[in-house]
Order: sequence, then structure tokens, then C-alpha cells
Amino acid sequence: MKYIYIDDDKIEKSSGKVSGFIREDLSIDTQQHRGSWEKQINYICDSSHDIDGLILDLELNDLPNDNDERACFKGTSLAQEIRTRQKGNDIKSFPIILFSAHDKLSTLLEATGKDLFDICIDKESVTTDVFDKFSAQLYALAKGYRDLQHKANIEDILNIDEEKLDCIFISELQKLLSSPIHIPASFIVKELIGKQGLLINESVLAARVGIDIEKSGDWKKFLDIIKDTKYQGVFCEGWNRWWKPLLEEWWDSISKENIRSLTAERRVEIIKSATGLLDLFPADKIEKCTSDEFWTVCQGYNRPLDPIDGLTLAGQDNLYPWQEPLYVSIDAALKRKNKILWGEIAEIEKSYFNQLKNRYKH
Repeated sequence: MKYIYIDDDKIEKSSGKVSGFIREDLSIDTQQHRGSWEKQINYICDSSHDIDGLILDLELNDLPNDNDERACFKGTSLAQEIRTRQKGNDIKSFPIILFSAHDKLSTLLEATGKDLFDICIDKESVTTDVFDKFSAQLYALAKGYRDLQHKANIEDILNIDEEKLDCIFISELQKLLSSPIHIPASFIVKELIGKQGLLINESVLAARVGIDIEKSGDWKKFLDIIKDTKYQGVFCEGWNRWWKPLLEEWWDSISKENIRSLTAERRVEIIKSATGLLDLFPADKIEKCTSDEFWTVCQGYNRPLDPIDGLTLAGQDNLYPWQEPLYVSIDAALKRKNKILWGEIAEIEKSYFNQLKNRYKH
């Protein structure tokens, strides 16, 4: 898969920024902006048949290029024009990635701008582990856009029996399948893969089965046992996700007890008995929590949490019916643990939170 990365820095410096993303099946051609709007758009149009994705810096007008030309446009305006032309089938559909500094992402990029990009990567947060994560996502996005050109129905796209899915989700996705590829692609990445609900990530999976990943040597063996519940649809190479309905089916195959009403210890007892995996241990409650009937994770600690012990986060008023809200535990909220990751608690929680602050201030 081939990406073009457009920046305003010198080629050598820009190439160093993205070198960690490159792997055997993923190449990135680093370029400076072309100076003029017309030259830049024409180049992308002419090259679109030969690339699988585009990576853009947000502030392309900070520095002049080697021809001493300063760009008269930003990454967002370039992305907007490309998306417009993709809708008109003037340019083939491919993923557009924003790769910019955190302060610019947070201060200069509005929600409408974020919608133009498949994912946004903070330059300052990129470490070796993060390179590996985003490298997989870049590959998955490029491959997924290709796959969507040849898959006509939801079962082929998501690799699951449609009957197992939420009917409102099916309806919403079905309406988008006749649109240019970037529209259903964005919906799948952001509203299915990117939100807990129909799909869950590894941390939420562990919470639901009550298992402490770090203490349990048989965790990988457990994942292998439930491999049929793993998401294998479009973009799966970049995100490890598991189907909530398939996980519930698997649980029903080993126990008649309702998993939601069981303690972590009881869930692990049942799993150990059914699988023969003995090196599995139940997760512990976070401080100040009362329940270990876990169902989600605390966004401050990334540890199992029963929603009754959590505070709902702000910015979740418009979730789709198949999506589940995110929470922060009382302890993490009081200690402002990793607050940059979870932001603010919902307005409806603030009165209760003030009571909690008074209760625990001594």
C-alpha cells in the first residue's frame, strides 16, 4: 500500500517523522507542498490512480517549500476539495490521514474538519509502540478502501451474519453503501470500530469476562478459544475488536447464568471450568467502587468498571442506539487521573460529583 505524505518541512526532516510507519507492505512517499493550490490539486488528481492514501499536515503554510513558495492553503481545505472531487468521482476514493502537532489538532481543528479525515495522528505522541499501532491502521485503511470497491452487501463487508446485528445499525449503513467509498468507510471506522457497542476492544472484553489481563498467563489462550467472536470485517487489520453478540452467544454456550449479574470471580470460575485454562484470575475493583459486576472500563485507569460506579463523560449526547457511553471511575475523576484522555464529566453528573468531592476531601 502506497501513501503520499505532504508537509511544509524539508523532505529529509519530514521523511524522518513518518519513517516509523513504513513496513514491508506499506510505503510512504514524502513530499513538500507544491506552493500553489492549483498545482497541488492537479498533482493529487493526476497521481490518485497510483496511490492508496494521503497523509497531510494541518498547517501546510508555516514554511515555504524548496522553491521559496509558501502554501496558500491548509490541510483541511485540501482534504475538503479532495473529498468533494471523490464524491463527483473525479478522484478515486482513498483514506486521508491528518498528521499534525497536538496543539494544532486541539486548537485549529474543528469537529467538521475532523470529519474529513479517517484518523488523526498527533505527531508528539508517536513512540515505537504508537508507530506500530498506526502503521497497522494505515495499512488497514488502504486495504479496506480497496475491499469496499468489491463488496456489495453488509455481510461481505463485515463478515458476519446480518441477523446478529442491530437493525438500526444495518439500516444506517445500508443507506450509505451507494455513496462514495469514503462515506461508508468513515461510518464503519468511527461509528462501529471506534465506539464501544456492537464491537468492543480488548480491555472491555476482559472486563466483561471478569479477567485481569496482566495477572492471567492464559489470556492469549483464552482469546484463541473465542477467536470466532473476533471482528474479521473490513479494516480489521488495524483494530482488534470482538463482536458483542457473538461473545454473548459464546457465553450462553458454556453457562445458563446471566453474565451481566455475575461477579468477576464467578465469571472466571465458569470460564476456567469450561475451558480448562487455570492461569486466569479475576480483576479487582478500583478504589471507591462497590461492584465487581464489570461491564466497561474506566477511561482514567483503563481498568474494569461497573457503570453504576462510574461517571458518564461529556460529549456523548448523540450516540447511536448500538453504542455504549464511556465512563470514568469516581477515584480517577477525583484524582484527575489521565484527564487528557477523558476530558470532562457530563453536565448531568456534576452535582453528584461535587457531593463526592465533599465526601472524600478529607
